Amino acid sequence: MFDRLYSFKLIIGIAVLCLALLAYGLAFYSTQVYRELAVEDKSESLKIMLETKSREIVDSLYERQIRFGLLLQNKNSFKQALKNPNGDRLRTWVTENFDHLARDADKFRLKSMIIRNLDGEILAEASDNGQTYYGCILTLNAINEASFNRQISKNVLCSHENNLYTEVLAPINILNSRVYLQIIAYAIDGLKALEEHMDMPVKITTGDKNVRYRSSSWPDTVSDIQLRSVFNLYGDDLILGANITGLFDQQLFLGQLDRTRGNFMLVTTLATGLVFMAVVILLSRAFSPLNTLRNSVGALLTGKYASIGEKKLPYELRDLVSSYNEMVEGLETETINRRQMEEKLRSEKDFIATTLDSINNPVIVIDSKGVIKLVNPGGEKLFGDKEFNLVGQSIHEALILYSNRQATHIIDIKHLLTRKTVLNSMFFYDPGRNIVELEFSASPMIDMEAEDVGYVIILKDVSEDHKLRRKLSYEGSHDRLTRFLNRGAFEQRFENLVTEDYGTDPQHVLAYLDIDQFRIVNETSGNTAGDVLLRQVGSIIKMHVRKSDILSRLGGDEFGLIMPFFDIDKAMQVMQQIIIGIQQTGFEWEDKQYQVTASIGAMAFGQMNDEYPDFYSKVTTACSLAKKNGGNQYHYIGENDEGVMAQQVSRDWVAGIMKGFNEDRFCLYVQPIISMDESDKSAHYEVLIRYRKPDGTIVSPNDFLPSAERYNLIEKIDTWVVKTIIQWLEDHQDQEIMFSVNLSGRSLGSQTFHKFLHESLQQSDIKKSALCFEITETSVVENVEKSVEFINSIKRLGAKFSLDDFGTGLSSFSYLKRFPVDFLKIDGEFVRDIIDNDTSFVFVRSMAEVGHSLDMKVIAEFVESDTMFDRLREANIDYIQGYYVGKPAPIESLELKTAEVKKTKSKPKPKTISKAKKIAKAKQ
Repeated sequence: MFDRLYSFKLIIGIAVLCLALLAYGLAFYSTQVYRELAVEDKSESLKIMLETKSREIVDSLYERQIRFGLLLQNKNSFKQALKNPNGDRLRTWVTENFDHLARDADKFRLKSMIIRNLDGEILAEASDNGQTYYGCILTLNAINEASFNRQISKNVLCSHENNLYTEVLAPINILNSRVYLQIIAYAIDGLKALEEHMDMPVKITTGDKNVRYRSSSWPDTVSDIQLRSVFNLYGDDLILGANITGLFDQQLFLGQLDRTRGNFMLVTTLATGLVFMAVVILLSRAFSPLNTLRNSVGALLTGKYASIGEKKLPYELRDLVSSYNEMVEGLETETINRRQMEEKLRSEKDFIATTLDSINNPVIVIDSKGVIKLVNPGGEKLFGDKEFNLVGQSIHEALILYSNRQATHIIDIKHLLTRKTVLNSMFFYDPGRNIVELEFSASPMIDMEAEDVGYVIILKDVSEDHKLRRKLSYEGSHDRLTRFLNRGAFEQRFENLVTEDYGTDPQHVLAYLDIDQFRIVNETSGNTAGDVLLRQVGSIIKMHVRKSDILSRLGGDEFGLIMPFFDIDKAMQVMQQIIIGIQQTGFEWEDKQYQVTASIGAMAFGQMNDEYPDFYSKVTTACSLAKKNGGNQYHYIGENDEGVMAQQVSRDWVAGIMKGFNEDRFCLYVQPIISMDESDKSAHYEVLIRYRKPDGTIVSPNDFLPSAERYNLIEKIDTWVVKTIIQWLEDHQDQEIMFSVNLSGRSLGSQTFHKFLHESLQQSDIKKSALCFEITETSVVENVEKSVEFINSIKRLGAKFSLDDFGTGLSSFSYLKRFPVDFLKIDGEFVRDIIDNDTSFVFVRSMAEVGHSLDMKVIAEFVESDTMFDRLREANIDYIQGYYVGKPAPIESLELKTAEVKKTKSKPKPKTISKAKKIAKAKQ
């Protein structure tokens, strides 16, 4: 026996030792894992800190730019300049004061300052280093968005040409001048403050890995003890603007971790040793009295229930022996305890009954057969009867539940009892035959043998809760002013219609209505009057549509209408009735009469692939066309609607033009202008711009220049053309060529462009006489004094000017003597009819005589035949241009043509079939 006891001790000792070694190993592994997690957590916290500080700096830049704008609005000189925002005074003030304002900027570096009208058109702008940047396309889009509040500044972070800019678009309302002030600053200059905020070296690079800033303390080589954390800062245009890298010296941090690990292992070693020693001592003392206890237990197994004397046993086993003695005594008192338990259960039953009575919700207890055993007062109220009358009835007869409010389908309660979840939307007729909406839940009752003996059913009247929920749902999907659907609910109804309908032809009509004079009413009579007008218009619309039609207030003075399953012709009649109703009703407020009209854009939809954003964009465009045509009308979009398509194409070209600059998609073509005098050997070409698509297709300027004019991008195009032509002349100074470059009316009136052209010509060593700038008659007449001053300043540098499209303006001859131009180009409309129309010939000859009397050379364009050539010679025209002389060709063809001429100079000239072509060939 003692040998077995010794073996048992040895086994326990070995087990304890193994556990101690395992604990020591786990402690070592835990410290290693803790060290790695601590380093990883430190790296993540640094990255979060970089992101947080970067965002704070960007936000601070926005705030400084906003303060800068507020201070600028308080300047008297700026207020005076804003009296006429469309005049030259504002543009001059911005250009002359930009450098001074940039120096006074509060802790940010100013890139550009642009003033736009409410349509986004540029009224004035200035930039540092003469490099114009017109801001992010997101800023321009914000002006046109219906949701954009003109009382709140728009902040945008955007990338452009490997630079990151913070842009603020702020509304200004000074002296009845409502404009936008766009302030653009260099974001990376502000991010340099990260080094000071985070107290660590910082390196900032752009998306193309160019280093824009690096701390002086940044090491040449990063060691392992230095922790690098990188944060990629993206602009609101989702383009990577900057990579921000912070460098943290973690030598001290790692040292602290190593000391912590050493201390932890030391404590673990000491604790493990002490525990092992204590276990050995306790085992040696605990096993000595086990024989005594084993003999006593053996006597108990033989049926001798005598208690064991505790005094004869060691102290360590007294608790165990005492428990054994108590167990024997417990057998004697078992009967007494059972009686006490029954009394307690009876008391608990009374407690449960009292609790059920205090519950307001109906509670019903049934047995396994569905017979009612107990009903609380809440159940009595629901059934309209007392408990003693209900007990014994079948639950299927007393509680009849319906699945819908119309009570057309009875629910089988047996199926509900097996569900463990709470079931909603059960309907029950109360004693007053009122429909009540109930929430049903049932819990099984289980006896000692784990068998179901019945169920506890709890019912809850949720009629008021659901009514409140439906009210909140209604308010969440409807406009509070008109009670029409809001924008989100309206869009969902659109999606439901196209999802539910699987037809191939459009069956529904989507309409967008905008009040033409709403802004006048709102601004002159206040918001209250505007709200009354909106409700009035909403009532008129509702009066003329069906109950099944879907009405929405989309925002401001904009209404949406969906007419499901409606004939197109009838829908247009309804829209006409709405327009007439709004016009005839008018609007009166505080003795003021307002003539109110509306414009509507509409189109059919209903196919599975119809997308709401596309159709919404089209109907708003159609509404804009209706307004553009005078308002008080509707514009229905049929198949291939050219007006809407043109309007949308115009908007799409804005992004295309910006992409053209970024991806070098613009190219130059030239068309020859030849002299009628065969002795004149000079080479003269008109420069024409083209757009090259990614697939190589060449796009005519008629497709994109109207969009450039409308969205204030034409000046940037003119700048690009001038730069490109000057560069071409610098690279080909051995060629005697004159280029005629077209200038837009906006460039002609832009002080910024004037400055650019002056500096470009002064800094270039080309012959200035090789450049002739073509300007239109209408653009000069808009501001004669400024235009003449600009023309004279450029001519003093040696360049020439040509007046294009002459004859189309109303003031041609009266103003012509004031224009110091060198060439007069007659509009092609007169030249085309010169053969068949004697009046056109007289006009052309008269214009030529007027031009010659003012020492101007006269050019006729659109020359297409020998007959036209002869007639133009009779009219004393000096130069001709047209497809008959030569079609536009890439400017690169000039180099090839010059090389061919040199090669064939010694060869005899072939006979020509055209007088004009003979002259053109001789000039080559």
